Amino acid sequence: MKHIGCRLTVIEPGYVEAVIDLDKTHQQQIGLVHGGVTATIADVAAGFAGFTLVGPGEHTVTAEIKVSYFRKGRGSRLRAVGTVAKAGSTMHFCEAEVFCVQEDGSEVLIAKATTTMAIIAASSEQRAASSE
Repeated sequence: MKHIGCRLTVIEPGYVEAVIDLDKTHQQQIGLVHGGVTATIADVAAGFAGFTLVGPGEHTVTAEIKVSYFRKGRGSRLRAVGTVAKAGSTMHFCEAEVFCVQEDGSEVLIAKATTTMAIIAASSEQRAASSE
């Protein structure tokens, strides 16, 4: 997340919003947002939406992701909305919509992802770090 400048702006149970302020490092060779950046913000938003519904000492990891690209990404910012479609005891089924914010502030839906987030137990090192 830090490497691509992704940050969470809304965190609620089963719902997360993430943003990336776009610059040249996020572009592919012809100046569009790289598909990998789009997939990453979708994965982050969906994964953290799932994470909001796990218990203490648990984490979510991506077990499966499918990204459909609808339009080219060109603008000043990406905004992804992640939601939990169905919560489970071992897996959450999540979705994310990725919008490209235009210079005038309007948003265009450029991609949608569906994910399966596996719920795993945190390691003893992770539990110790989170209690500090």
